[in-house]
Amino acid sequence: MKVLFVASGNKKVGGVSSFVRTQYESLRAEGLDMLLYPVTGHGFRGYMHHLRRLHQIIRDEGVDIVHAHYSTCGILAWLAAFGLHTKVFVSILGSFPSKSAKLYRVRFFIKHIWAGALTKSRRTASQLGLNLPVVANGVNLEQFALVEQAEARKRVGFKAEKRYIVFVSNPARVEKNWSLAQAAVEALNLRRRQNGEADAELVAVFDKPHDEVVDYMCAADCLLLTSLSEGSPNVIKEAMACNLPIVTTDVGDVHERLDGLDGCYVAKTYNPDELASLLDSALSFGNRTDDGEPLIYGRRTDGRQALIRQGLTTKQVAQRLIEIYNNLK
Repeated sequence: MKVLFVASGNKKVGGVSSFVRTQYESLRAEGLDMLLYPVTGHGFRGYMHHLRRLHQIIRDEGVDIVHAHYSTCGILAWLAAFGLHTKVFVSILGSFPSKSAKLYRVRFFIKHIWAGALTKSRRTASQLGLNLPVVANGVNLEQFALVEQAEARKRVGFKAEKRYIVFVSNPARVEKNWSLAQAAVEALNLRRRQNGEADAELVAVFDKPHDEVVDYMCAADCLLLTSLSEGSPNVIKEAMACNLPIVTTDVGDVHERLDGLDGCYVAKTYNPDELASLLDSALSFGNRTDDGEPLIYGRRTDGRQALIRQGLTTKQVAQRLIEIYNNLK
């Protein structure tokens, strides 16, 4: 089986998104003949610039399945594969505003045009009103190998005695809601000062290779995610792989991922005071052992084992995708 991945290639680091490349490599490791086509440019016109070249690749390489990531790439892939005996399969990422034009357009393509599609969360499938497979991105546990916290702090320059909260997204992206993260940590630090505790520091981590992201997650005391919308946020699963306590807004599939996981908290609102309270709980969880003894470095969660139980290693997800490919009509 020859599979061509088509995905946005506009990332500053590595071209395509890290989760696309990770999924691509995991399928190669399972024996599939894989190709990758990064789509550079912006807007419909920028994408259509690739139409002829993509058609030639699909035809000349004898591609069996084009797996497009994001709906716009799915439309491009369908046009490029038109007239060829190639199936187009699409990963729907993110979520949709209620009754939006994009929601209806994507639903139409899933029902009538593409050979199949998947979503990253049950919430997105529910928005679409379709019975679709839900396959969240997996995490490469070899890549996200645990690093002892003291060593990780040396690597990233964190002080031993300080508490650090990492925000693993680009603050310039409006949907990531950096201003709320700042407000929540400001509210947290007001509480800490009243209790005679030193301020926690909020650190934005973005445009860095995965090895450095791992070091930051292993060095930190908590991950904070304040997004307005997500599908199945990879940063949550990556933090789980590093056994990092988590505080997040209620987006995508975070409830499914973090259900029953001590040291991880999902906010009910976008109120900075509520998030500050949850951050306080996360830091308190990390400050003490089960017997109440103080720790120099934060206690960790059982997130890594939870990922394995949920079938969200890259190998487990790759095997699920191959099963879906084989059942495409």
